[in-house]
Amino acid sequence: MKTILIPTDFNETSVYLTEDILKNFKSEPVKIIFFHAYKLTDSISDLLMLSRRSTEYGQIPESFHKACYDFKKKYAEKVSAVGIEYFYGSTMAAFRNFAEANEVDFIYCPVTYSFRPISKYSINPDVFLNKSGIPVIDVVQDEPSVKTNKKIALEQETAQLV
Repeated sequence: MKTILIPTDFNETSVYLTEDILKNFKSEPVKIIFFHAYKLTDSISDLLMLSRRSTEYGQIPESFHKACYDFKKKYAEKVSAVGIEYFYGSTMAAFRNFAEANEVDFIYCPVTYSFRPISKYSINPDVFLNKSGIPVIDVVQDEPSVKTNKKIALEQETAQLV
């Protein structure tokens, strides 16, 4: 089973965009984790209450939960689990620990995805996603098409030289 990490602002369209990547994993079940990144607060009282925070869960609309449920039900033979996680931190080391703890194999960032903060602590995960060393699924084809972050950096450098 492969685990795919997908950044989201908890809009149900991000769930529907995920259907395309299932074409890449025809014979293997996948676990999909939708996540949103938050920077840690500087307030000690907020940090002490971090494990009890429910404000983030209140940010997820019922339509997103329903879309996840429908998606899991529709693709039950291909999708073993659909989860929602929060990443708290602002360093690459913290993100790598988060990815390792969730056993992330691939990152998928839909072309139409653009970061939209849902709270004052939301942070854009693009820096973490591009520098993590985790393969990024970028094109949906009959066979998995995965670019490593090194290939992406090389393409960006080549584009800047041209």
